[in-house]
Amino acid sequence: MSNSNILLKHEERMSLEEAASLLESMAKKLRENGSVNINLGDQSETVTPANNVKLEVELEESNGKYELEFELEWNENDKGKDSISIS
Repeated sequence: MSNSNILLKHEERMSLEEAASLLESMAKKLRENGSVNINLGDQSETVTPANNVKLEVELEESNGKYELEFELEWNENDKGKDSISIS
């Protein structure tokens, strides 16, 4: 049996431009800092993914309603391995 704990959950209607800006900000913070702080009211969570993550993209359609989901998945202790390079 899995022990699952939802740390943060939020749904909000916003413009496509606002949603794109939020995703861009999140991507920029992950790229620059390796982590992102998510703030919602008085609640704050710092997300620090491992170096290697599993990315899942799902597009669903049901009766003319579309849902696009992006999911990053990683294990807490999986800091990933360095990739090989030749110089």
